Amino acid sequence: MGAVMIESLIIGLLVLVCALYWLGRLAPSVTRKLWKSTGALLRTVHAPSALQTAVAGRANAGSRGGCGGCKGCDSRSGGCH
Repeated sequence: MGAVMIESLIIGLLVLVCALYWLGRLAPSVTRKLWKSTGALLRTVHAPSALQTAVAGRANAGSRGGCGGCKGCDSRSGGCH
């Protein structure tokens, strides 16, 4: 019974990681809020400053430039069309 529980836990964690990844790609404003709340939690528990800085960078990240997932990307003009 223990092996099945470990397998279920691993699969559940993988699904959660994938869901968070795609949520970040499709709705970055939602994940920005999640990162900000994670940063507040880390400050509350006095986490190491390097970890707090990394989370703050994710929470305050601006929109990415470039084509992203654009299929009609024209590198000469520098953007999507």
